[in-house]
Amino acid sequence: MKNNKKIDINADLGEYASQEAMNNETSLIQHITSASIACGGHAGDQVSMKNMIDHCIKHQVLFGPHPSYPDKNGFGRVKLRMDDESLMQSIKDQITAFMNIAMECDTKPTHIKFHGQLYNDCFTDSNLSELCLAVINAVCPDMALMCQPYSEISDIAQQSGLNVIHEAFIDRKYQSDGALVERIYEDAVISSIEDQARQAVSIACEDKVMTQNSKHIQIQADTLCIHGDHRESILTAVAVKKTLEENGCQIVGYEF
Repeated sequence: MKNNKKIDINADLGEYASQEAMNNETSLIQHITSASIACGGHAGDQVSMKNMIDHCIKHQVLFGPHPSYPDKNGFGRVKLRMDDESLMQSIKDQITAFMNIAMECDTKPTHIKFHGQLYNDCFTDSNLSELCLAVINAVCPDMALMCQPYSEISDIAQQSGLNVIHEAFIDRKYQSDGALVERIYEDAVISSIEDQARQAVSIACEDKVMTQNSKHIQIQADTLCIHGDHRESILTAVAVKKTLEENGCQIVGYEF
């Protein structure tokens, strides 16, 4: 299989809670082309944000904030019942804190990606999607939105003229509607590096992905996500890049 496709490889960073995890993340940066950095909602603080931004600059990796529900105890993977104003203020505060640090580093973020349950909820919830997009339009309208294809937030963002970077996951199982299988299910996560590389090639080179029901659906992605909070993330990144390049896919930072 040979083609001339291009694909970005991204990772979620700044989520570390130990020196070992931090070292893993900073090493991973050398194998990706873009990064979404936790900005205080589910993980991260001013020190970790600056650390990750500095490393992204050093390795010429595109980057942006990774806001979430304000839920450090649940790592942003639990839906929080909040009034709209409080949620909007939390997201705004996270993005603003990140942008201020980026400004201190004399650089500018280029995308925004929501995290965890907030990211998943925006797949089907149009009201929540509009709320999140309202924050983007108010705080960082020049940033592109990194999100899933087929999602409500993608449709609304594109209709409003916002640049969208469509993301797919190499380590997650998909439902027939293009949504991710929820993590509460046993088969939600693909753990084998070989299987992750195989899914990466299917998405990037063939524009399709196999669902949990063993059927293929079409999917067009601009970027593939590697989760940075796994010990094997570097091995995964190396294997995925090698397999993609062997199949004629060029690894480059996203364009919009």
